Amino acid sequence: MSTNFYLPDFYNNVKLICFLADIQQATPECFFEGAKIASAYGCFPGMIWNGGRVCLGSCKKDDMKNVIDNLNARNIAVRFTFTNPLIEEKHLNDTYCNFALELANNGLNEVLVNSPVIEDYMRKNYPKYPLISSTTKCLDKLDDIKAEMEKDYAIVVIDSAMNNTPELFSLDHKDRMELIADHFCEDNCPRRRAHYVVQGRAQLEFSDPEWKPCMNIAREFWQIKSNRSFLSTDLIYGKYKEAGFQHFKLDGRSYPPRRLIDSFLYYLVKPEWREKMIPIIWREVYNT
Repeated sequence: MSTNFYLPDFYNNVKLICFLADIQQATPECFFEGAKIASAYGCFPGMIWNGGRVCLGSCKKDDMKNVIDNLNARNIAVRFTFTNPLIEEKHLNDTYCNFALELANNGLNEVLVNSPVIEDYMRKNYPKYPLISSTTKCLDKLDDIKAEMEKDYAIVVIDSAMNNTPELFSLDHKDRMELIADHFCEDNCPRRRAHYVVQGRAQLEFSDPEWKPCMNIAREFWQIKSNRSFLSTDLIYGKYKEAGFQHFKLDGRSYPPRRLIDSFLYYLVKPEWREKMIPIIWREVYNT
């Protein structure tokens, strides 16, 4: 049974993610047994359906195709974060979002959803895409998780507040649950739902958010290890794997390279190889 990881920001981090996949292919002994980069999530700049973070700008067809082809060639899915909670029916004819979906419509790539509007549209018009129930639904109650697991989703992303609760281990369908291993936000953030609305509005209006996310996401990787929700490699490859959990999301859209490298190497690479890989990554991926 593989341990699947879902890495952030396929557009900005495609070179880093592909490089790690290539290193793993060449030197599997450096990586945890069964560790797999299953998909990279995010969006292309300027997609109004995008949620969770604001990503402004635009992207050419050739750049889109390059990202999709490079990841898919390594059997890594592109996972679109179509979780803007403010999307209405009138937004569904957006040419840019539909164009990207057509480019990636090969049965490997995926879509994160959190509203019936986009979900119904996807099921009707793009049935090849596996749909994943997004963490932006904030599923932090057992009854809500149970109900969600009975729906037709390939995977359900659980709120990180549930990570270390004993009750989680009593639930069925662990093989379809995805846990956020290294959530940088504070435990049980009281403004989390409001953040998603603010980010969604900014994405729709092509503007900066009315207010910024909490400063906790500016922390370094080592600082979040004190979070109650933090899942160590010992837990993931031990207790959680033995219980049947297979899917783990890594936080990090819009995060600086240093923090991403720390996170990716911690979860994928054996401790004795991490320091040796860091200068190689900086040289080969970032040319420094």
